[in-house]
Amino acid sequence: MATDLKFCPQCGAKITATDQTCPRCHTDLRPFREVKQPQAAPAKPKLNLNTLSANPYREGMKRLKAREGSQPTTTKHRWHWPWSKE
Repeated sequence: MATDLKFCPQCGAKITATDQTCPRCHTDLRPFREVKQPQAAPAKPKLNLNTLSANPYREGMKRLKAREGSQPTTTKHRWHWPWSKE
């Protein structure tokens, strides 16, 4: 169903229902009369069991590192007994 325009959206001149263009400014009125269909909202991703049972802190840090583009840091050498750092 077309939208009934009574005035030109460009210049405000009075138009009839059969006009294809505005008589004053010659603006094409067909795009303004077409009814646009609403677009569907994007679907949300479904959660699976792995994401529900995962450690949220670790997952958040993975996303943060991926977003910042930082390289994974090397783990520090930890000294164990009987060796000492002395």
